[in-house]
Amino acid sequence: RIGPVVIDMGTRSCRAGFSGHQAPSAEISTLVSHTTVLSESLEETRSEAFFGEEALLYPDTEIVEVMQNGIIINWEAAEILWQHMFEHKLGVPPEEHALLISEPPLSPTSGRENMAEVAFESLGSPGIFMAPQPVLSTYAHGRTSAFVVDIGHVVTHAVPVHDGNCLAYAIKRTDVAGSCLTWYLTMLLGDMEHMLGDWMSPVVEDIKHTCCYVAFDFNECLLSPTSCTLDFTLPDGQTISLGKERFQCPEVLFNPLPTWGDSYVGIHEMAQRSLDLLPQDIRSVMHRNILLCGGSSLFEGLPRRLGSELAQCLPSSTEVEVVAAPGRRHAAWMGGSVLASLTNFQSCWIRRDEYYEEGPCIVHQKCF
Repeated sequence: RIGPVVIDMGTRSCRAGFSGHQAPSAEISTLVSHTTVLSESLEETRSEAFFGEEALLYPDTEIVEVMQNGIIINWEAAEILWQHMFEHKLGVPPEEHALLISEPPLSPTSGRENMAEVAFESLGSPGIFMAPQPVLSTYAHGRTSAFVVDIGHVVTHAVPVHDGNCLAYAIKRTDVAGSCLTWYLTMLLGDMEHMLGDWMSPVVEDIKHTCCYVAFDFNECLLSPTSCTLDFTLPDGQTISLGKERFQCPEVLFNPLPTWGDSYVGIHEMAQRSLDLLPQDIRSVMHRNILLCGGSSLFEGLPRRLGSELAQCLPSSTEVEVVAAPGRRHAAWMGGSVLASLTNFQSCWIRRDEYYEEGPCIVHQKCF
């Protein structure tokens, strides 16, 4: 509970904790709602914020999404979320802790200035630094160069990182991500006459994480789907039996439905497009250091399948290695924890006095 605080923002959740720790101390939904309540003892009204599933319990309030496609779109809501995180989850005052905040790939440069403004002017933090999520994920694996495939809730990125820098010209993305899989699994369950509406989305998510896996050979698995049958008990006590749906759902990571559109590309094709843009002299390093990251990368069988799909596109002598560390869901946060605790990093913080002397533009000078 001392030292800098590391914050990693995702479309669905925000993770925060103290530098030097192995995992974040807190995780909170990025859904925020506002409601005005009457305080009888003080005879006055006050605004109250609710987060995540609790926010959905108040139908008369407006639900605000802090993030969209990995990018912060509502800075007022982000400020409320971070204040809540400090007060109720971390239990420390933000005025006493420097902040290292992760940035998603391809985020607008104006976002950095907004982050600095919230950190210094609203939270009163003594210092701030911002670093790209793929670079932090690379650090979490003890590397400075790697090819990061980050599968999130609404977007998946392929990002080459060389000597601690994102090679922006080779970044590729696809809209195939966790939310697509949840929607598709809901459709598959509907075909089985298990109609689970939007309000049952958390249950479908649970089924996805608990029961689904990536098939190494999809067509072979289809020949004997009964061999993979698994029962799942719903909250109402009803039991459903899953067969081919278990591997049909995550198969769309590699074979998106044709009706989804051009922005939905298989993750192996997205990765190959990125690798093809790299100079020849660093491709072999990238091939041997493919890092799977993100909350939607946890499917059993995914690392092996991704490596196989990529190997088929490369010369037979190419060495391909996909690394899937157990803590990859929090890889960016873990890398931030490592970076913020390094002795030789301490001079890199943007201090309050520097911010007020130079203005928000200082973030572009000091953050890589």
